[in-house]
Amino acid sequence: MPKNRGGLSPRQKAFVEIFCKENGRITPTECARQAGYKEHSATAAASNLRNPKYYPSVVEAIEKLQREYADATKIDIVKHSRELARLRDKAVENGQLGPAINAEFRKGQMAGFFVDKREVKHIGLEGMSREALEKRLSELEQKIGESKDIINITPEKITKTG
Repeated sequence: MPKNRGGLSPRQKAFVEIFCKENGRITPTECARQAGYKEHSATAAASNLRNPKYYPSVVEAIEKLQREYADATKIDIVKHSRELARLRDKAVENGQLGPAINAEFRKGQMAGFFVDKREVKHIGLEGMSREALEKRLSELEQKIGESKDIINITPEKITKTG
């Protein structure tokens, strides 16, 4: 296989762009097909184009474009806050107060102004104090005492004769 030392060919550039843009949503073979490689050679082309031994400049271009995409999609708190403010302002312009309030609330949440506090209650015996346990036991004793229609189903001892 020839090593590609120079710039990328138009099909190689197309492969790099499609491969990075699709980000695993389609197979590398399909990326090669869409880049213009023939049906019978697309699988081999996709494999070879991603091999630094054969096409180091293609692999380098893939890595560079993937880094660019990653940098472009990073969540930056300042950018995110500005975007929420922009959405809030647009909602206010359109008279949509509910979405505007929601955007402002999320912006405040992001800044740490609102804390989501939740309380977990333990219903099991482990979470009860001694006093609570004693109270619960006395309640249960009263319930049992009120049930006069309890049937004894304890089996009698059977003795074998003979």
